[in-house]
Amino acid sequence: MTLLPPTPEQQKRINQEIPPDPEIRRKDVQALREWLMKQPHLPKHMDNDRLEKFLFGCKNSIERCKMILERYFTARTALPEFFLQRDPMSRDVQECCKVIEYFVLPSLTDEGHRVTVLRLKDKDINKFSVQAITRRILMVMDTRLTEEACLSNQMVFDLEGFTAAHIAKCSPTQALVRKAMLAAQDSMPLRLHRVYFLNAPTFIHNLLNIFYPLLKPKLVEKFRIHTGGGEELWPYMNKEILPKEWGGNAGTFQQLNDAWKKKIEKYRDWFKEEESLSKTDEKVRMPTSSSSFTRELSGIQGSFRQLNID
Repeated sequence: MTLLPPTPEQQKRINQEIPPDPEIRRKDVQALREWLMKQPHLPKHMDNDRLEKFLFGCKNSIERCKMILERYFTARTALPEFFLQRDPMSRDVQECCKVIEYFVLPSLTDEGHRVTVLRLKDKDINKFSVQAITRRILMVMDTRLTEEACLSNQMVFDLEGFTAAHIAKCSPTQALVRKAMLAAQDSMPLRLHRVYFLNAPTFIHNLLNIFYPLLKPKLVEKFRIHTGGGEELWPYMNKEILPKEWGGNAGTFQQLNDAWKKKIEKYRDWFKEEESLSKTDEKVRMPTSSSSFTRELSGIQGSFRQLNID
């Protein structure tokens, strides 16, 4: 599945929000490289192109990029349940691709945002694994970081077929769900612009009431809850970029899901290599570089109010 580059008009809008300056970008990447060299606990293998994508995702803020890089590497050390044995050919990931349709749309929105869709394909609750879903989501996110610099993201959760039993498995009262939220939301240079809930069940507000205390008001303001299907997205984005079932030309749900399944499979060797490279060496971490990610994970600093949602 190819992530199509911005059109000239989309690029113009992106440039208005994050002005391009190749010389400044080069100097900023060099500053990040020098900073990494002074951090004995952090890996040094990330090339300049990838560092540039991190910087872009952080809106050219060097300090924020340093923080995200620290959290990115720390997460891969502190959360082995999501970052160890990330083999796209493994049974749990392959099964997850049959149960959950999860894909990134090829085209950007007119504003230059990337759209990701998650929906249930198999309703069997025994096949619904939060751990496998999170591992797969993080693999897709890492794949994207090797291929593009993204302005911001729009997430679409299609809740058709979700039952109270599925929702119960996603409750933030469970430690695994909280870890998944922390890993996906706060260790990646991917900013969130909007979250759409489609085919929302009657109990959706009861569910969200459980999450609200853990989330910043700024994030909650990005939620759009709809009881209808894909047509609810038409007022917000060009429907041509949507899946066929929602009136667009991007392909069917199955085609898009299968395409992203194949894409992460092509990165199989890369995932295996990264598993050993993108980790912190806690034995040589200096006391002055203690990780806020680790503190949050251990509960020292409380809940997920530390999430960086832009």
